[in-house]
Amino acid sequence: MSALLRLVFIVPFAYLAASAAAGLTIYGAWRSSDIVPMDGQFELILGGLVVAMAFAALAFPASLIGLIIAEIFRYRSFVGYVLLGLLNGTILSWAITDNQMFSQFGALFQDFFGEAFVLRFPASTTAYLAGGSAWGLVYWLLAGRSSGFGDPKRQD
Repeated sequence: MSALLRLVFIVPFAYLAASAAAGLTIYGAWRSSDIVPMDGQFELILGGLVVAMAFAALAFPASLIGLIIAEIFRYRSFVGYVLLGLLNGTILSWAITDNQMFSQFGALFQDFFGEAFVLRFPASTTAYLAGGSAWGLVYWLLAGRSSGFGDPKRQD
């Protein structure tokens, strides 16, 4: 029963929380580097959640493969989850700078931030990697430390 609880509730919650942390980190990096003007806290949260949605959607296939492998082999290393997060950040950086893939999210971002922001979107690869690192840290804290299922006598 605990394996089912883990797969149905804990892992998806940890993925969404880690994606939210990545989005807020990326958007916070944009704000600190003057890519996005500083308007207020509500705008920070809204912008971060929009970026988190893009992060969660675009990084899902790679994350799913990595997380399934981690659960099967009971991989619990902090470094592994941060590396998976860096891979996710690289995928996001590649996908958003590619105009064809970005067109799905382009209208949404343009509605929130305007044309000038959309045109300067690709210039922050470091922010994507920082967001990926935040993703790995949060996921490891919530679900990665106790990765694996099926063995009730495991040593944590």
